[in-house]
Amino acid sequence: MTEEIKFEIGEKYENMKGAFEVLAIRRDSMDIRWEDGEEISTPIDLQRRIIERMQFEKELEKAQAAQKIKKAKASTSKGGKHFAGLEATDFSNTVSKTSWRGRGQLGGAVAQRLKNKQFKFNSWAVLRKPEVAWIDIVRQKQADLKLQAKFYARVEEGGLFFGVHVPAPDLAATETSDWHALMAWFAKPENDSWLHKQCVSHDLYLCDLSGQGFSGKLEAKKEKWVNTLPEKKDAPVKSLSAFLTAAGKSGVVDLRIEKQMGKDAAIEKKQTIASDMAALFETLMPVYAGAAERIA
Repeated sequence: MTEEIKFEIGEKYENMKGAFEVLAIRRDSMDIRWEDGEEISTPIDLQRRIIERMQFEKELEKAQAAQKIKKAKASTSKGGKHFAGLEATDFSNTVSKTSWRGRGQLGGAVAQRLKNKQFKFNSWAVLRKPEVAWIDIVRQKQADLKLQAKFYARVEEGGLFFGVHVPAPDLAATETSDWHALMAWFAKPENDSWLHKQCVSHDLYLCDLSGQGFSGKLEAKKEKWVNTLPEKKDAPVKSLSAFLTAAGKSGVVDLRIEKQMGKDAAIEKKQTIASDMAALFETLMPVYAGAAERIA
């Protein structure tokens, strides 16, 4: 609380007009002189109220400035701080006590590095899953958001996974979706061949995270696609498009074209992992564009 101001002869004070000196004090008034030489007789209580109001306003400004600083610090703490890389504690099958999914973390770091002219990406943390997704901000406003193609990163106890995610619609759905567009895109031999080369060059594979459409992984080997299954012989896949289309008819497919990275390797990358992800997403942009190009 501000102490009551007591005026004394010879001392200097300041009101809204500027600094002044007290020349004389009477019972309820006093004579003062400003630095420019002007002198007046003024009520003591009036000058006290003016100075107290000025002090209050200064204290209020300081409090407001301190509050702004506090809010700024809060926005950059933990989940909002500058992304410095993944930590050992991030590798979990739950989202409990994790912060890496935030837009101030990996989500935003990758989005800032995506410079594609056709799409502008934003990120969001997938509800109750240790996963973050990136999608075009225009398409994000559409009603079928859950069925749209998206780039993603998933952090589990076993490591880091990132790539393109295209879910298949429910079997009862009648409308065309990104899945249908992608199947049509895969049906073109040049696109099949292009993806095969990317999988070989970047050590990628295709999988169905739901396990309802197909098991194992689809891998590019010796200019062919093969379905690799645990403890079983690789099964050749004559047509990627036909295989995936058939899988989509047998259940809801959670198709991922992804790269896997071990926990230690991902941590060692530090903040450069965001650049690695953005580079792979740019490489796989034709897949995203193929899925985003709806068919009639």
